Amino acid sequence: MTGFELKLWRRGMNWDQERAAEELGVSVRSYKRYEKAQSIAKLIELSTFALSIKMTKE
Repeated sequence: MTGFELKLWRRGMNWDQERAAEELGVSVRSYKRYEKAQSIAKLIELSTFALSIKMTKE
């Protein structure tokens, strides 16, 4: 997953960067860095997948 894809995921969830950071359990500063990165940690990628599933079930 790239930072651009992370941004698309966040926008698809209708979240601002602060909410996305909170849901992922990272600082806002770290989250902003992830959105600018060429690739992000697998843990964050898997977390976005899990959150997507969780939110669709609610």
